[in-house]
Amino acid sequence: MLAATVAGALLFGCVNTVQSRSPIPDFDHANAKRLCAHRGFSTIAPENGMAAFGAAVALGASEIEFDIWWTKDGEIVSIHDRTLERVSNGTGNVYEHTYAELATLDFGIKKGEHFTGTRIVKFSDILAVFSQRVIMNIHVKNLGGEWDDAVLMKAIRLIDEYGARRHVYFMANSTVMQDQLARLAPDIPRCMGNSSDNKSHPDIVDNAIAHKCRMVQLFKPYFDQALVDKAKAAGLRVNVFWSDDPDEAKKLLDMGVDTILTNDYQPISSATGLR
Repeated sequence: MLAATVAGALLFGCVNTVQSRSPIPDFDHANAKRLCAHRGFSTIAPENGMAAFGAAVALGASEIEFDIWWTKDGEIVSIHDRTLERVSNGTGNVYEHTYAELATLDFGIKKGEHFTGTRIVKFSDILAVFSQRVIMNIHVKNLGGEWDDAVLMKAIRLIDEYGARRHVYFMANSTVMQDQLARLAPDIPRCMGNSSDNKSHPDIVDNAIAHKCRMVQLFKPYFDQALVDKAKAAGLRVNVFWSDDPDEAKKLLDMGVDTILTNDYQPISSATGLR
């Protein structure tokens, strides 16, 4: 009971603070030099959860990153892995379960007893609270191919329902996924990421250009100054995944990186002056 109360208090306080926050500039007008709270403020609360997102935004974060998968019955949920074991007391693949089945699982206990009882978050839950309050870096997870068009269109309709189209961008590692996103929502900005089976991904900037992305998300340590310069020369914004070290974060900014993904939002924000 105490654990659930502590987690609930954190969530209640953060969400209420966020909801009182005025809308922020959209993607095209926001400062490109910013921090992105990777899976929320995930060092203090369960990743991809409302408490982690709320904590980051309540502290001033101008961007959050989260991952989305589909469920067996076509719901869209926020979780990084395709499997459940690391972050919940469930087993198997996300997409082999209905949302109702996933909703019975505990997505907080692996983080600590204070988060016992935390439930999986739907994409619509995130939009309902954070639309226009923060830029959303939406990592569309996949198995190397496309989503079902109908399910991906549901995600796009939800973005529009909550008035978030100008405050989101899609991140995908797969060029197939990039092309599907471009076909279904050509006006939503896209970011090219590293493929999971080739983390060095030397052609990432070329892929970003070829697939008409506006951003590239470089994967530490598989890049150097030359690759950053190449991306910038092509007019791409540059994200880096990831840094939780203040000195390293400052060096990344000196290299010309625009947005740093971090799990440890507050210390990195304090060290860099970014939000």
